[in-house]
Amino acid sequence: MIQSIPVTASLQDYLEAILNLVQENKAARVTDIADRLNIAKPSVIQALTLLKEKGLIIQDRYGPVELTVEGRGYALKIRHRHNVICGLLTQVLGVSPAAAEKDACLMEHDLSGETFERLLQFLQRQDIDDGLEKEIGWNDKANR
Repeated sequence: MIQSIPVTASLQDYLEAILNLVQENKAARVTDIADRLNIAKPSVIQALTLLKEKGLIIQDRYGPVELTVEGRGYALKIRHRHNVICGLLTQVLGVSPAAAEKDACLMEHDLSGETFERLLQFLQRQDIDDGLEKEIGWNDKANR
């Protein structure tokens, strides 16, 4: 896992979706999250309850979902792992963007911290274009 808080792969997906929705739309609502993850609203409500219990989100009744400071940090780390893996798959291995997106979602949750750090080191040694460098964010250590 990324931090000491036990968060399942499914809950990690919720955190990442909330982060992306807030950045894109300035708010994340239950309906938006359900649409983004292609799941039913009752499932979203259940997951949000768990995330609230873990102190990773705040939500007033029927209001938008907000990440706590800890939740935002966790979500940024998840998204960073996703972007690194997606960049490796598309730009280094030549995988199609659609397949890379799907595979990155699967891999980001289970890759050990040690393997992820070695992957970063490997990518940093490669002669790659600026697109992957930007996607990975070499200089953005806060997202690691």
